[in-house]
Amino acid sequence: MTSYDNYFINHQIALDLPFREGVGAITHDEAKLHHIAALTGPPTWDKIALSGLGVLAFDGATQYLEIPGADSQDLDFIGDFSLAAWIYPIYAAGAMVIICRNTTDVCGWCMFLFDNPTYGPILSLRTNQGPGHSECWGANFPDSEWQLVGYSRDSVLTTAICYRNGQPVTTVGGGVMLDPTACGAANKLLVGVQEGEASNFYGGKMWRPRAWPRALSAEEWAQIFERERHWFGV
Repeated sequence: MTSYDNYFINHQIALDLPFREGVGAITHDEAKLHHIAALTGPPTWDKIALSGLGVLAFDGATQYLEIPGADSQDLDFIGDFSLAAWIYPIYAAGAMVIICRNTTDVCGWCMFLFDNPTYGPILSLRTNQGPGHSECWGANFPDSEWQLVGYSRDSVLTTAICYRNGQPVTTVGGGVMLDPTACGAANKLLVGVQEGEASNFYGGKMWRPRAWPRALSAEEWAQIFERERHWFGV
């Protein structure tokens, strides 16, 4: 069996929350620095009936995860980075944040969902430069369906590639993705809510949000999906 640290997908991984506990008010990170995320609200521990895999359910109104700013400075990405999560979204009005460490138009980064009136359900990545931001988005991220989603951001090319179920998704909006401005110790790492913890709550279920300070390749995205898809019957 390949150990966690020797599995190539986990090279340089900075955050990995597999929600193994199944109970309680915290969840542990398996990445090297072993962050501890607090369940605020809190989200509900749940399981996938097909496989028994433990997931978290968010109500879209009051529930999220948080890691203090002082403990999450390694996630204050400036150059290359990648973000991933398995999601089962239940869309509502407005944006729904999957994961962020940012202040909008000031610093940091944010990955979120939005039911766009033109394109339908989209997955957006935003980097904030202060003032202003860069953003791109891909379409066809359906409601009430398990899917592996994420982005690989390349600082040299100043681009970001969107992925769904291990395959690249053509972006339908946005442009050049500039480096985020550093936030420093003040900003929390949040899962399921925007900074300020009062807006853009995520509604639905989620499993294993992850982050890397490198741009995952297309081959790596495909292999993550093939390795994990059986848990979700997709």
